[in-house]
Amino acid sequence: MSLPGDAPNTTDLARSPTDTLIVETEGGPPSEFRLSSHFQPIFSLAHRRPVGYEGLIRGTDSHGKAYLATELLAKAPAGVARMQLDRQCRALHVRNFRRLGNGDSWLFLNVDPHIAVQGHRFGSFAQMLEDNGLPAHRVAVELIETPFEDEKRLVAAVEHYRKLGCLIVIDDFGAGYSNFDRIWQLRPDIVKIDREMTRRVTVEPLARRMFTGIISVLHEAGALVCVEGIETEGEALCAIDAHADLMQGNYFAPAASELPPENARSETFARLIAGHRADVAEFQKRQHARLVPYLASLKNAVQDVALGAKFQPAVQGLLKLPSAQRCYLIGGDGLQIGANVDAESNAYSQDPRFEAVQPTAGTDWQTKDYFRRAIEAPGKAQITRPYLSVTGPKLCVTLSFAFEASDGSQQVLCLDLDFAALAGEDVAFGVSNLLA
Repeated sequence: MSLPGDAPNTTDLARSPTDTLIVETEGGPPSEFRLSSHFQPIFSLAHRRPVGYEGLIRGTDSHGKAYLATELLAKAPAGVARMQLDRQCRALHVRNFRRLGNGDSWLFLNVDPHIAVQGHRFGSFAQMLEDNGLPAHRVAVELIETPFEDEKRLVAAVEHYRKLGCLIVIDDFGAGYSNFDRIWQLRPDIVKIDREMTRRVTVEPLARRMFTGIISVLHEAGALVCVEGIETEGEALCAIDAHADLMQGNYFAPAASELPPENARSETFARLIAGHRADVAEFQKRQHARLVPYLASLKNAVQDVALGAKFQPAVQGLLKLPSAQRCYLIGGDGLQIGANVDAESNAYSQDPRFEAVQPTAGTDWQTKDYFRRAIEAPGKAQITRPYLSVTGPKLCVTLSFAFEASDGSQQVLCLDLDFAALAGEDVAFGVSNLLA
């Protein structure tokens, strides 16, 4: 295989924006492919415009048939030839990106981890950028998802790119080897969510509820989060709702040889953000309406217990409500006072698999959100995100209320609700933060 474009005079930005790949074939004439760059915009939600572009290689053969990057790489023999082709593609992207005249945005360059650790053998990446006049701080080195046994070598290679001034990006998070272990080791600046996860959040309630939490954890790891593979308005709205920083996909703009105008999708973002705001307001209105009878009955039960009433009769009104599962009382030290009081409809629904961890008097709940948040804000109802309670086989949410008991001690009354029954058609969403 020969690579005529592998070592051109890269200072000439006016040259043809294509390159050539020639693949030797056994017993026949060589195959020639014309290589060109396509760039897919990566949009910032806050700015409502592209802040980066991912370079994607495209090829055509002598008959005009088009080939994607994976197909072209498969044409090159594994080993040195494939690594040289990878380097050629990156150099072509840099030249073409500079030719397009964008002076501010990032250029995302895909790098296979196996090639990243061998990069020094195939010329200087820093020199290639310098020859083409592209500062390293505008380059985002995007590590594709692939197994790699020697993670220490990969960490060293990533540190090399980081010291050059490049951004470090982990691609396809949530698929295969792009997992939290790689996040902890490589400390990326940007994490791209795998497109399969993007698809699932619109069709699977569990994936939708987890999505916000996953993005929150990545933020806490010090990374910006890009949701890629967005194909529909629904997927875009899920990314907005989960507080993603960046978005990429054909819904906004497909990859193309030219860059779109900076404000080309401003109306799309205005419509999405207005629609999301309206959806959230309507959702909160529905959930508040569902919670009203529970909040009223909870406050009545608290008042009765605070005045010295026995706990079990005081919570009977609460337990007659349709989504109620159980009530329990916690002391100011976080220890449960007495046993749970179950709703009649829930009395025989305990999961025998969790018998070993069933709560009893003295069970310590002081680390639980529903206890801590109630203690920190006495006199105000709190509600959790959905979780699996060890007392039953269903997802639940917990309403809690801290109050002063008749003996002067601080106590917290808790009510577990069947989340699916409470949420109805909104089962894909959590219900926390609705009582502020």
